[in-house]
Amino acid sequence: MSNIPNGVIFIWAGTHTSIPAGWERVTALDGKYPKGAADGVDPNVTGGYATHQHTGTTHSHTDSHTHTITISDCSKVYGNVDTGGGSSYSQEYHTHTASCGAVTDGSLSSVSCTYDSVSNDPPYYSVIFIKPTEPKQGLPNLAIYLYEGSDSKSGHYVCDGNNSTPNLANKYLKGATSGADAGSTGGSTTNVHTLTHTHTVASHGHASTTSSTPSATGGGTGSDSNKCSSANHTHTINVGSATSSISSTAPSLTTTETVEPAYTKLLAVQNRTGHGDARIGMIGMWLGTLASIPSNYELTSTNMKGRHLKLTATASEIGNTGGSNTHTHASQSHTHTASETHTHTHSNLTHTKAGEDNSSSGFRPNKSGESHTVTVSSSTSVYSDAATSADEQSNEPEYRTVAFIKLKSLQHSSFMFI
Repeated sequence: MSNIPNGVIFIWAGTHTSIPAGWERVTALDGKYPKGAADGVDPNVTGGYATHQHTGTTHSHTDSHTHTITISDCSKVYGNVDTGGGSSYSQEYHTHTASCGAVTDGSLSSVSCTYDSVSNDPPYYSVIFIKPTEPKQGLPNLAIYLYEGSDSKSGHYVCDGNNSTPNLANKYLKGATSGADAGSTGGSTTNVHTLTHTHTVASHGHASTTSSTPSATGGGTGSDSNKCSSANHTHTINVGSATSSISSTAPSLTTTETVEPAYTKLLAVQNRTGHGDARIGMIGMWLGTLASIPSNYELTSTNMKGRHLKLTATASEIGNTGGSNTHTHASQSHTHTASETHTHTHSNLTHTKAGEDNSSSGFRPNKSGESHTVTVSSSTSVYSDAATSADEQSNEPEYRTVAFIKLKSLQHSSFMFI
């Protein structure tokens, strides 16, 4: 049996047209990540998704804002008030102050939100997976194999960007798309979701509030001008209802969690001897049944079963594991902004009487009909933050399972031209 029987798969980091003679593209791995087959399960199983999204928890937002209320001077003045002592006084102008009560109702409707889709691609380097069209004694020049040892071999270099090798450190291998060249990069361990959802806005009002007692603004006539003030009184302020609107309905949320599939690390080594070469321990991939693995190959000592391949350029990291095939995100806060200002209506305040009987001062009821003009300022709704939690979702990229197999014995010299 040859060192590289038909069906054993290795890696090509060049162009499609530069695939060596006697080798062919493994189209079954185009656009796919190789993942170790589960224990005892034959490879060639597909799964994973190009993207994922989350459904968030149901939530609402409360509204809190205030308005300034202005109460004008009285619009009428009545003179010659009889105090019983023969003096004549004129009714003074007076004002009140008031502040707007707390918001009642007006919360945004309670909704469940959906996080927009994001890519499942972890940090990757695209490659072409190749296999021989007939048995070979060695790998072609520039072909790449996997390795779980720490020893070195002349003309074989770890793919770390040195010695003209591609830098595959901490990369996942992704099959280039159909007919495409190797060498593209992309992917991320950080998700940025847009929290897409819309709330409806309820009409709101404000709790009733009470004005201050009067403050005199004009002068009277007579010997005691203090008697010119209106008798102490207050007004109840009830503003009408109004509806706000919202404009920011899709805040972007960047998560700080690392999101990558469950992995095990192996070295990637490139043959740069200038000729075909083979090496005991070099690891390829197998899409056939477990029972049909060539007799001079065996499963890797490093446990790749059910785990994605992640590459390292450091021998001490071989076999390191990490990642997870599912994830959630920590609770995240967001809010919404009102798209425009609003105000509330209020009718003028009319006195039923201008003063009141005061036996100690002799101040007697004046005529009714005094009124204040009430103005409510414009304001913008302020919606509270609300937290939403994402449900658990898979972050596995599109994959095809393989058996990771290593050459355990050379059938001929390890130095062979092909």
